[in-house]
Amino acid sequence: MEIATRIVEHIHKGHRKALIVMATGTGKTRVAMAIIDQLMREGRVQKVLFLTDRISLRKQAYDKGFMRFFKEEGKEVILSGNYNPEKRLYVSTIQTFQEIYTQKDISGRYIISPGTFDLVFSDEAHRSIYSKWKGIFTYLDAIQIGLTATPADMVERDTFRFFECDDGIPTALYSYEDAVRDGVLCDFRKNVSGARTHFQIEGIKPKDLTEGEREELLKKGIDPDEFNFEGSELEKKVAVKGTSEAIVREFMDNCLTDQTGNLPAKTVFFAISQTHARRLSEAFEKLYPEYKGQLARVIVSEDSRAQQLIKDFETKSFPRIAISVDMMDTGIDVPEVCNLVFAKPVFSKIKFWQMLGRGTRADEACEHREWLPDGKKEYFKVFDFWNNFEYWNMNPEGVKNESPEAITNRIFLSRLKQLGELMERRDPVSIKAAEQVKTKIIADIESLPKDSVNVREHLQDVEKALSPKLWDNIAVDPIEFLQKKIMPLMKFKPDVNLKEATFTLRCEKLAYALLENDKAEIDRLKTSIAEMVDRLPRTLDSVRAREALMDNVLSRSFWETVSFEDVQVLLSDLAPLMPYMTKEPRETIVIDMSDIIAERKEWQLFKGTEPDYVQAYYLEIEARIKELAETHPSIRKLKNNEHLTDYDLEQLEETLFTSSFNRENTQSSDLYPSGRASLVDFIRQVLGLSSSPSPDALIKNAFQNYIKENNKHYSADQLNFILTLQTVFLRKKHVEYSTLWQPPFTNFGTTAPSPMFSQEELNSFIDICKGVEKDLFM
Repeated sequence: MEIATRIVEHIHKGHRKALIVMATGTGKTRVAMAIIDQLMREGRVQKVLFLTDRISLRKQAYDKGFMRFFKEEGKEVILSGNYNPEKRLYVSTIQTFQEIYTQKDISGRYIISPGTFDLVFSDEAHRSIYSKWKGIFTYLDAIQIGLTATPADMVERDTFRFFECDDGIPTALYSYEDAVRDGVLCDFRKNVSGARTHFQIEGIKPKDLTEGEREELLKKGIDPDEFNFEGSELEKKVAVKGTSEAIVREFMDNCLTDQTGNLPAKTVFFAISQTHARRLSEAFEKLYPEYKGQLARVIVSEDSRAQQLIKDFETKSFPRIAISVDMMDTGIDVPEVCNLVFAKPVFSKIKFWQMLGRGTRADEACEHREWLPDGKKEYFKVFDFWNNFEYWNMNPEGVKNESPEAITNRIFLSRLKQLGELMERRDPVSIKAAEQVKTKIIADIESLPKDSVNVREHLQDVEKALSPKLWDNIAVDPIEFLQKKIMPLMKFKPDVNLKEATFTLRCEKLAYALLENDKAEIDRLKTSIAEMVDRLPRTLDSVRAREALMDNVLSRSFWETVSFEDVQVLLSDLAPLMPYMTKEPRETIVIDMSDIIAERKEWQLFKGTEPDYVQAYYLEIEARIKELAETHPSIRKLKNNEHLTDYDLEQLEETLFTSSFNRENTQSSDLYPSGRASLVDFIRQVLGLSSSPSPDALIKNAFQNYIKENNKHYSADQLNFILTLQTVFLRKKHVEYSTLWQPPFTNFGTTAPSPMFSQEELNSFIDICKGVEKDLFM
């Protein structure tokens, strides 16, 4: 409520852009709907466009947003070639909208003008505003609001600049820490279990092979005495079936289970590759045949049933475990997920955080109680089989990613660098090579879509770049001109195949490294280029025709003498084949050997975990209460829902807190911070008798009801004050009322030049506090 109010106030002040950063699972879609509702009621907006970069997010925005909150409004999902101008609310993937917004009607006018929409949302804005998609937001003259679940400190500075957050602070922020504090999200940081198998740690050496495996390798033409792989190469170049089985067994032995205690709670496994996912699935079937293959399912984008499998995972008891490659890293909302399994290394900080977000939804969002441990979700557990948490502890910023510039921009820049280097040389070989590079640069420029609104604005520069006079004009440096004026347009180049473009970029970088004699860069690039070549399927005729060249590229001798001319052959003969490249290296060597868990560790990522002695004390008290349940008169009264007198409470305390359970002992001092009423609540919980709201629930309900009744009268800062007061009360379970006029509230209180609240309103907060205290302590 505060977030939506803050954004509306921001727009009232004349701003046209805003950025909302909210932790995964805290309700970005609902906040967006609240903003839409308020601005439509004010008559400030008529048409709204909600853009996502994934189909699953589009479905979520439509089903859980427009369909739920705007049942009577005209709304539509924009599909390819489809736009009905009669609606008010639209949702589309940004890829589909990219095709539509430049289309023209029969009279030659654009079917979507810059002023068509009054309000545009960009979901996962940190991804959507880059590459050619940025042109959409430049074209549309509307209020633009970005939404992202990526923590603010991970959002690119360019994203802040685009949404006019010049100070690097989002317009509105609701962090993971805030959400955990408020009970909106679960905290994982006390529940991370690390484990690695023998082969993950030691790798696979010739001495590890059985005679049977040695014979199998010889049949495949592999020398077993040269069989030497590091643990980091598992599931990339070599796979051990026993490793997958050890991981599955470790998970099943230690996972959070459902209410019966027999089945795993809902779980997401993050696998390295599709074949790895299948091996994990096979391990579940082999080790736990009683579930007849229903326990775990592989969910990958290449499967035509993927969306149905996701729906089954969300809504049905089985499968309990979703094994996925990339597809379920983000955008999937299953609140009941209580286990996350990292069966892969993750080197992207944003991606790692998004993956963790699959489990953060709190108990309140869960509908299927029978899938949860003891019927409730108090936390979720993370299994880390690749030392990801150790990596992030040592490398908090992660691997530095390449520039966010579009890949076509980077290819063009690499060619410009080559041309600049070659033009400085005067030998015939360099002059000839320069002409080759210039030809590719001109072809790049000619491929730009001249009718695109983004390119049309710069047609004069494009025409100048294509003129032969550019290269003979002493007043203009052609390389500098092309880099400054034309390179930014390359992101609008149509029909780009990512695999082919990636291979091309690596080869163009290699060509420049060869000109610069940069041996370190050459060594870095040769491996990635060779890996892509190795993934070309030789069963295809077009690939088989280049088999000799491929074998040469994969040999050591090729890289010992590689030249600039060799790279041009790679670009002309192999780059066009890259669209056929498989996702995984061909002929991964599979070893059918057993493996064992060789290392276990528990990660504590922040202070606050209760010491073992506190947990033990809880268990001891619980056991004592259960023992007395049938004999102690006060506990029998509780079971019969009878009123307890002061005498009953004194007798109960005297019985429980004997010399074995000293009430003054520091071990128990935090058990019952609110006095006798909390002791009674605790006993009720132990005996399964508690049906009344918890103290925290009473506090939250009191403040939330007040906000619901009065939110229209308050600004975002005032709402923030009320929520801060709620937080203080939650932590202390009571409030010294004089502190309403002390820090941290003096910024908002009566000492300010313009008081945020009147004395009457402050008194109303006191009444709330007193009312809750009465419920808690009477």
